[in-house]
Amino acid sequence: MTLVVLQVIVQSIASTLQWLGFYVGIRALPGDKSRRWRWIVGSALVFAAWLIGVTVLASADFFQPPRIPVALTTTLAAGYVVLLSPTFRAVIAGIPQHWLIGIQTFRILGGVFLIRYFNGELPALFAVPAGVGDVLTGILAPLVAYWWFVGKPYARKAAIAWNVFGMADLINAVALGALTGGGGGGIVFPIVLIPIYAVPRLLLIHSYSLIGLLRKTSRQPQPSESLHYGTQLA
Repeated sequence: MTLVVLQVIVQSIASTLQWLGFYVGIRALPGDKSRRWRWIVGSALVFAAWLIGVTVLASADFFQPPRIPVALTTTLAAGYVVLLSPTFRAVIAGIPQHWLIGIQTFRILGGVFLIRYFNGELPALFAVPAGVGDVLTGILAPLVAYWWFVGKPYARKAAIAWNVFGMADLINAVALGALTGGGGGGIVFPIVLIPIYAVPRLLLIHSYSLIGLLRKTSRQPQPSESLHYGTQLA
């Protein structure tokens, strides 16, 4: 019961923070206020329905192993298809890059895989690479976000490399999880929320971050916005 509550709380907080970043991007949209409000309300409903719907279905054991990859790929496909919308692309471009990066700090919680490995609950083949990859991604997230925010000259390259590493870790974890049958103990609720909800959401955030970095639509903060501005003036 404790694991269920913890998993739902973590996913709810992460989803809310993701929506807040989306909200900032919507606020940056040009045009009349009513247009922005439609996007704000609509996106809030979509985020809430997505989380609640997935949680309810998962608790009813709807996502048995054959349906897990379908749910994951369907979510990813939907997240990439909406990029065909110019308005959606404008919203993504308006989300601060350091927000897209920093939100992945939650990945530190992947260290639970290592804990379960040391307790003999998960095989090393799955737990070690998945746990280490998540922890490294989460630890580096605030550092890379900080570099971007203060305008370090190497921030863009560092952010690109970090995103590629984070995406590779997620793909590797999913592949190893499939090979070991869910890390050796099967995939049941609430753990199933990780591959069907958390993983595709995090992969999309990485993708949106990379798009902004590679297409240079993510603007680095100007010197007056930097934390180092006062020091530079002095």
